[in-house]
Amino acid sequence: MKNLELLNVKEYNFNIGKYLSEGTELFKKDIGGFIVATLLLFVMSFIPFCGILGLGNFYKICKKVDEGQQVSAGDIFDFTDFVVYLKLFLLIFAVCIVIMFPVILSLLPLMLVAGVDGENVSNGDSALFAGGMGVWFLLMIVLIAAVSISMYFVQPLISVYRVTSVREAYRLSWKIARRNFFKIFLFSIVVGFISQLGMMVCGIGLLFSIPLGICIKYAAYKDVLESLNQKMV
Repeated sequence: MKNLELLNVKEYNFNIGKYLSEGTELFKKDIGGFIVATLLLFVMSFIPFCGILGLGNFYKICKKVDEGQQVSAGDIFDFTDFVVYLKLFLLIFAVCIVIMFPVILSLLPLMLVAGVDGENVSNGDSALFAGGMGVWFLLMIVLIAAVSISMYFVQPLISVYRVTSVREAYRLSWKIARRNFFKIFLFSIVVGFISQLGMMVCGIGLLFSIPLGICIKYAAYKDVLESLNQKMV
């Protein structure tokens, strides 16, 4: 994948149905191993800053299973990319602060009025406050969705394709994702729904639905990134 930094991304096919099928087949190759890796991913998530690293390592496991390599569930605790993922975590944290700051700043006057007047706050002020919250809530959803899609390929680029610069991984991710923004957005919703289906079985089903969702995402990453890289050869 070393050619990606030279890539001039043009149109590419993003086949949601294909990824659902290939991800499911990948999951079937080692259901037990993926379930154990998911349990260890939960453990990894309790370590500060390491939840995002654990997910990146899960994609490495997906790649090994896909290529028929020997896999250990303990691979989830690989700290090779810790520094890169720490930088990514700080970037995501900074983005969240930037998104939240204007919301808090714009609503601060209304909150102060409500705090000073107490029970004397008029219905008009209450409606204005609620309306302001509603508008900012919708705007936040749009901004979060846009940022999430722009960063969609960052983790596989770091973990699977060994891009060691967060800035470069984000640049490439945005360049790739913007070409199929709405398809990727729809795909994210579908995979998110699949990943949460396990909640319907007393939560135990999450041990199946979460790794299945990750395998499906891996299938998309693999298809898109490898097809783009091959065009450079």
